[in-house]
Amino acid sequence: MSTSDSLEVADVRYQKYELPEFLGENPSQDTLKAFFGSYGWVYVCKIINDTSNNLTFYNPYKNKSGDIASGKQESDQTKGYIPYSSADRKYEIKYYNTALKQWNHMNIFDPDHDWLLSFQQPGLDIDDRQVEPVTGFTSDITLYITDTGYKVENCSWRNIIDSSFSLRAAHRP
Repeated sequence: MSTSDSLEVADVRYQKYELPEFLGENPSQDTLKAFFGSYGWVYVCKIINDTSNNLTFYNPYKNKSGDIASGKQESDQTKGYIPYSSADRKYEIKYYNTALKQWNHMNIFDPDHDWLLSFQQPGLDIDDRQVEPVTGFTSDITLYITDTGYKVENCSWRNIIDSSFSLRAAHRP
């Protein structure tokens, strides 16, 4: 979907979910078009921390950072659209990978404006996941962060997307 297409139908996105507080009440059409020009069509409903450690996140849609305790979930501060790769800030999650025994900093973005999510972590190839919705313009996802990676599911229908990625330490004989 081209950027001009996204500007024409930005109202679909802001009518479906609440707008970030910093846009104020009743922002102008120009403000909405400019704001949504940096965001794709994938919407994070919540993040579930399935790790044995706390994790941190940065949500550029709401310009909010926070922590999620082990075994807990967050939906208020984590809700928002995933930014395009050209955006100044990406959706970020920092978690401890127990298999690799290191903290991983993951950036999440939409590289091609087409419901493709890219998960980028230092020292690894970018992992791309297709999350195109069955119908409608947006794809709603839940991110499960695990001790070794992540899992993506649809918010409304569990396991529709069902995409996961796991990092493991190399086995040495």
